[in-house]
This record gives sequence, structure tokens and C-alpha cells, in this order.
Amino acid sequence: MGAYYCFVKTAIFSKNEIIRSEIELIRHFRELIEDEPELTWDIPEQAHPLEQVTDLEFRLDNRSIRFRPEYSLKPSEKEIESIHAARRGSNNRPLLVVPELNSRMLEFCRARGLAVIDLNGRVYIRAPSLLVDRRALPGRHFRYELEPRNVFVGKSARIVRSLLTDRIRKDWTQAELVERTKASAGLVSRIVQHLIAQGYADKTSSRTFRLSDVDGLVDAWIKGDDFKRRTSVARFNTFGDSPLDLARKLQDWATTESVPLAFTQWIAGWLRHPYTEPVITSAYVARLPDSASLEQLSLRPVNDVGKVWLFIPDDEGVFLETRLVNELNLASDAQIVVDLQGTGLRGPDQAQALRTWEGFCRP
Repeated sequence: MGAYYCFVKTAIFSKNEIIRSEIELIRHFRELIEDEPELTWDIPEQAHPLEQVTDLEFRLDNRSIRFRPEYSLKPSEKEIESIHAARRGSNNRPLLVVPELNSRMLEFCRARGLAVIDLNGRVYIRAPSLLVDRRALPGRHFRYELEPRNVFVGKSARIVRSLLTDRIRKDWTQAELVERTKASAGLVSRIVQHLIAQGYADKTSSRTFRLSDVDGLVDAWIKGDDFKRRTSVARFNTFGDSPLDLARKLQDWATTESVPLAFTQWIAGWLRHPYTEPVITSAYVARLPDSASLEQLSLRPVNDVGKVWLFIPDDEGVFLETRLVNELNLASDAQIVVDLQGTGLRGPDQAQALRTWEGFCRP
């Protein structure tokens, strides 16, 4: 006759985390079983605390069962069937380890007598004359979410852009990013956790973190950026004015009309760290000049290259992190570098010069 054990625990502290990789799953599982006050798990000594636990002994009263943990972020029914079938001929029973155990997955494991545990402390173990069926522990709220498809688009890019405004800053908090980016706390948390998991940032305390690989993050942004999809462009021609004169006229128009504007590409790179002479004046604008303003600016719409390029961004986050140089409002350094990729007219050369300059991404 089976014995039924029901354990109740009072939470000492709360854990609320999103799991996105098997490495995170393994780390938190090991922390769970090492700190478990009611169930006894014996782990063989291992060289590294993040090393995958492959052999585990569960002890309860005078009973002892050996398990072989099988880690899965979100197992399908087919995968669970495969794990269940693999127990035949093995001395160690499989123990399915998941971030969060939902009711459907639990019932599927129950029907097959497959032991399962999640990071919230939910446990189901069935063996001859033994049944352990514990609910999740209070205060633990682990869950699995897929990695963001692209952290360099829309409001997600705001977070990366803000972090790259100050490469020498020691510590950031998620609350600061919520305030600076106007993004939701949930989105900020997901993106920060992604950056930490990818090695672009490191946690410095329970509430703070810092960038650890600025160059790698800029490279990833360049690779993940799709400039044509995130902007629409209008090109204009004019006569006589230099790129800098055109920039000043556009700045005056934007100030008078209260239109958010941020210069980018050649003119912005040159103003931040002169390397190549700008030929085109380009800027992000919240809206295009109307016909009267175009006449005043002496700008004529064209379909070819032109001298002025105005970009309407799909997200106005490009206007949140700017700086004034010679009374002209520039996009952030990292944004300028990203925007110069694939432009021609020695744009990539200007981008590289800006990146290697000691003032790059510094306040």
C-alpha cells in the first residue's frame, strides 16, 4: 500500500525568475535540491557548481531511490514518452526536471509513473510502496519563456540603446531602465536577463548589473538590425548649402515646430569624431516637413540619392537617448554606428573610427 506524503513549507524569501536556457535550469535545480529542508537529495561531488547533475539519490525515511535527471525547458509528450521508455534496463530511474510543471504535463507523467520536479518545488515521485506528491512551495515563481527573437527592435532596442549610452558606468538597475526607456518592467526584465544569459552583462547584486561586453553587444546589434524595415525614408535635394548648414536649418525647423529630431549616419559620426567628410545630412524625425516648411528649407523631394535623408522610425525610442553637439541633436553613439553599416560613401569607415575612439559610448 502506497504511502502519501504532503509537505507544506512557509516561504522565507521569494524567487521570481524567467528561465530561458538549460544552463539556467541546471543552476537553479541544483540550488533547489541543495537548500531543500524537507526532502533529502544526495549529489555526488562535482568540480563545478554549474556542472550538470547526472546522478542523484533521493532518501525518505528508510527508502532510497537513485535518479538520473533529464533536463528539459518545455518537454513535449513525445519527449516525455522517450524519457519514460529509456528507463528500461537502467539502474537509475529518470527524473524529469523542468522550470514549471503545468497540470497537463503532471498528469502525463503520472499516467506513466515518471518522476518529475520543477524549480518551484513541485514534486511527483511514484515507486513501489512510495508516493511523494508535493505542491509548489510558496514564494517560488519560476517559469520558462523563449528567448526574445530580436532584442534590437522596437521598445526592446530602447533598453540596449540606453545601456550603451555609458559604457563605463558600473551599475544599472532595472527600475532606472524602466524610467529612461518608458518600456514596461516586464520587458526590461526579459531583455536584461537575456543580455546576462548571452554574456553581454553581469549581475553585480540582486538588484544591479553592469555591461561586460560592450563591443560584443554593438556587434550583435549591427547583425540583428534591419534598417529598412524599422524606418521609412524621404530624400530631398537642395543647392548651395553644406551638410552642416543643412543640419542647422533642419534643427531650427524642428525646434520651431516642436518636432523630435536626431541626426545620424555621416553627419552625426563626423560631429562626434571627425574622420570622413559628410556628403549627406540624415536625421530621424517624428514627422516630415510640410510643403510650406520644405519651401522655406529649399528642399525638393527626389527619388534618387539627394542631399538630405529624413527617416521616420517605427519606434520613437531613437529620440530618448540623444546628445547636443554644436547645438545639434545627435542620436546615441551606438545608434550612429549601427546606422552607418552598409551605407557606402565610407560610412563603415566613419563607424569604425567612432567605435575605436576613446569617447565612444561615454557620457
